[in-house]
Amino acid sequence: MFAHRIAAFTGPGDVRWAEVAEPAPGDGVVIDVAAAGVSFADLLQTQGAYQMRVPLPYTPGMDAAGVVRSGAGSGGSAGLRPGQRVAVLVPYGCWQEVISVPPERVLPLPDGMSFEVGAAAPLNYLTGLFALVRRARAQAGETLLVHGAAGGVGTAAVQLGKALGLRTIAVAGDETKREFALRCGADHAVLADGWLAAVRDVLGERAVDIVVDPVGSDRMTDSLRSLAPEGRLLVLGFAGGEIPVVKVNRLLLGNTGVLGVASREFFEQRPALAAELWGRLVELWRTRALADPPVEVYPFADARGALRAIADRRALGKVVLSRITGAMIPVDGGAISSI
Repeated sequence: MFAHRIAAFTGPGDVRWAEVAEPAPGDGVVIDVAAAGVSFADLLQTQGAYQMRVPLPYTPGMDAAGVVRSGAGSGGSAGLRPGQRVAVLVPYGCWQEVISVPPERVLPLPDGMSFEVGAAAPLNYLTGLFALVRRARAQAGETLLVHGAAGGVGTAAVQLGKALGLRTIAVAGDETKREFALRCGADHAVLADGWLAAVRDVLGERAVDIVVDPVGSDRMTDSLRSLAPEGRLLVLGFAGGEIPVVKVNRLLLGNTGVLGVASREFFEQRPALAAELWGRLVELWRTRALADPPVEVYPFADARGALRAIADRRALGKVVLSRITGAMIPVDGGAISSI
């Protein structure tokens, strides 16, 4: 089979399309991959900049969707069977034609959900649900502000905010992304340049109850200023490249809080929570409270192109590699090799 392999932490340019051995049947569930998600975390991993360094060489990819081939046991919240359509959430390893994963990492796909949507949902949407429901204890009617609202995590937060009954304001980097956030369900969308004043124009005397921030950098101070008493700022990452520092007297004076959201690490410790949240996510999707995640689909062999779209801030929504769309051939100079 073929897989994308990383032999050095040098970024997207050194992703290799390599021939490797298929996983042997064993304790894991063997799955034929139809589509795999691509995230900002994957980009950081290829650069050696992610909080968890994986051993080299390795295959990237934290979420995927496909069909169970063998090794079915009890995974997630339901039993598995050969031929069943499933999604997976793992630390890495999804960008290959066949994967083997522990049963507790397997999430049943509902009827009618495409493989591309199934691959787009686990990492970003479980993270968004974990952030809003578990960490922030969001209540219907509260006001939600989402930074980076046109990206994978931001789009998930916007759509979940709508599904959970929150009034959602999106912050986006340019006009194209602002309009995209509105199409994803944001009640209001403002540009990142001068966003705090624009949000105050929208809200009037009211302040923000919850901020979702996957950007970090210089936005944190104004995010704290935007919060209502007992407001919560959720830290999901640092796509802006800089880890900000909080002056805790702001929290004291405003009766506000800053909450870390490291969902993947939490799910590693408590996989049953991932299955529980997946069940809630599927129910929101089945009842049409939650729309399909918007995806940008790349041929499965074009991991380089997918990663570059994220690195260049061109991607809208979740980026997905698909074996259904496009030929299974190397692209952009990604030579076939054997490992």
